[in-house]
Amino acid sequence: MKQKILLGAALISVVVAFAAVQLKSDGKVDTSEAVVHANWADNVTITIDGEEETFRFQSNGIPSHGFAEKYLIPNDVGSMPFSDNAADEFTVVKSSEYFTETNVDATITTRPTYIDDTTDTTLGRIGVAITGAQIFNDYEDMERSITALDDNIVHDHVPFVDECNGHTLVDGTNYHYHGIPLCVTGELDQEGQHSTMIGVLEDGFPVYGNHDTAGAIVTNDDLDECSGHFGSTPEFPEGIYHYHLTADEAPYMINCYHGEVGDLAQQGHPQGPDFSEAAVALNVTQDDIRQALGNDMPPNFADAAEKLGVTEEALRAALPPPPQH
Repeated sequence: MKQKILLGAALISVVVAFAAVQLKSDGKVDTSEAVVHANWADNVTITIDGEEETFRFQSNGIPSHGFAEKYLIPNDVGSMPFSDNAADEFTVVKSSEYFTETNVDATITTRPTYIDDTTDTTLGRIGVAITGAQIFNDYEDMERSITALDDNIVHDHVPFVDECNGHTLVDGTNYHYHGIPLCVTGELDQEGQHSTMIGVLEDGFPVYGNHDTAGAIVTNDDLDECSGHFGSTPEFPEGIYHYHLTADEAPYMINCYHGEVGDLAQQGHPQGPDFSEAAVALNVTQDDIRQALGNDMPPNFADAAEKLGVTEEALRAALPPPPQH
């Protein structure tokens, strides 16, 4: 893969000074070198900001490995789980005609901070992949009851989720992964070696496939509640907390962060959900809605409604739907 890297003047001295050092004086890992040298696809632009200690990821959202020729799009997004649905409950679309580019623009720290507390990931983007695509968590619903890979279905050789464990939203935008992007790891990972970094989560920690040191297969039993652990990787030989995607059973993806994340990143998108219409309908502000819902997944709608002084039915009706898979 090719890459476009833009280095701010302030970072150049940082890269030189810390080329062989991964830990700064405060004990935090500096990921800027690994980010600069990752296998970003040529549709990705990475801009490093040394002063803010962040990197900016920009892409057109189209994965560099391409798509399956056809996909199943559910006719009724409320009919989950989809694996129970008959063929006539889906529309078969050609990806070349249906899928569209998505402007993906994310700013992520290059100084991730591990914390003991965890924060649930939400529906929507939880990280970015070297292919230019997005990383989502396991789930299709806000209640976190339906796992996308376990809900996969194929009718007449046409899949809901493709062989790379990805698909778009039902409108053809926002291609994303729900599991190990096998078409990527199959190209990058070497037998008998740790997986290569395939992306970065919103908290700044790197993401890998399911191979650990010496190529050992990683299962969920080897990882913590957020599908991560501390250890050395090809990009961080001195060790770093990092996430692994797994293939043995759910969770296949990352369903909580063990790193610090801002309030907006916790909502699965750098700007957070658009509550403007809901705010008007409920005669409150968007901030009121965000504070009432909090960061727990799924939200406690009854408590949130009470805080807002509305009925739970009115709150649910006013809120925008989650990203539909």
